[in-house]
Amino acid sequence: MTRAAHKQANAFATELFDKKPTAPENLATLAKDKGLTVKTTAPFDRKDGPTEIKVNDNFAKAAFALTPTEEPFAAPIAGDDAVYVIGFNKRISSEIPPLEQIRDRVTADYKYDQARSMARQAGQALYLALTNGLTEGKSFSNICAEAKLQVTALPPFSLSTRTLPEVEDHISLNGAGGRGGLKELAFGTPPGKVSVFQPTSEGGVILFVKAKLPIDQTKMSGELPGFVDYVRQTRQNEAFQEWFRKQVERNMRDTPLFAPKPAPAGTRTVKS
Repeated sequence: MTRAAHKQANAFATELFDKKPTAPENLATLAKDKGLTVKTTAPFDRKDGPTEIKVNDNFAKAAFALTPTEEPFAAPIAGDDAVYVIGFNKRISSEIPPLEQIRDRVTADYKYDQARSMARQAGQALYLALTNGLTEGKSFSNICAEAKLQVTALPPFSLSTRTLPEVEDHISLNGAGGRGGLKELAFGTPPGKVSVFQPTSEGGVILFVKAKLPIDQTKMSGELPGFVDYVRQTRQNEAFQEWFRKQVERNMRDTPLFAPKPAPAGTRTVKS
C-alpha cells in the first residue's frame, strides 16, 4: 500500500464530507467529477463481508454502521491492495433461504466446524505432549513427527516485520478479533520453549522458539528509512481517522439524531 494511495483517499474523503447537503449520491457525483469509477459490491453480510475485494473485518463493520442520512460515508479503509472510500447504498432485509438453496453451504459449514473442533482438540493434546517431551529431552521436530504433524519453519522476524507470507493465511501477525497475533506469541515465549496453544479461525497454532537473534546492524540500517516512513504513514492515517470522526460529530450535532429528547408526558424536569 503506497503513501500516495492513503493521501489521495484522505483528500477525496475530506472533499466528500464537506459537500452539502450530505447525501449518499454525493459519492458518485464527486467521483464522476474526479474521473473515478464507483463500483457497487454484491450484497454481503456483517460476518463475511464482500468477497470480490480484499479487505479485513473493519470493512463490513464500517459498512453496517452507515445510514442513508446521518452517516452515509465512512473514513478511508485500507485493504490489501487499495484504500477504499465507501458510502451507503441500500440495506437488504435479512432472510432465511429455503434449505434446498443452502444445503451445500450448511453441510460445508458443519463439516468445517467439526474439523476445526477436532483440530483444536488435537492441538491441546499436542501441547501437552510437547511440554512433557521437551522436559524429557526430546526434540520439537521428533515429537511432531511422532504425532504425524508437519512442521512449518519460519524465517527470522522482528516486532517491526510487516509481512510474513508463510503464516498470514492462518494467523495475523499483530492479532485481530480479540486474538493475539504471531508476534505476541513469539516474543512472549522463551527460547527453547513452546508457546501455549493459540486458537485460530481454522484450528490453532503452537510456536517453538529456537532462539532470539542479535540485531543485524547492516540490515537495520538499510530497512530503517522504510520503517520510519511506514510508521509516519500509519500515524497520519490514524490522525485523519480521528479528525474525520470529530468532523462527523460536529456536523451532526444539530441533526435530529443528536437533538435532546423531549420529556415524557406527565413528568416535570427540575433545573438546579
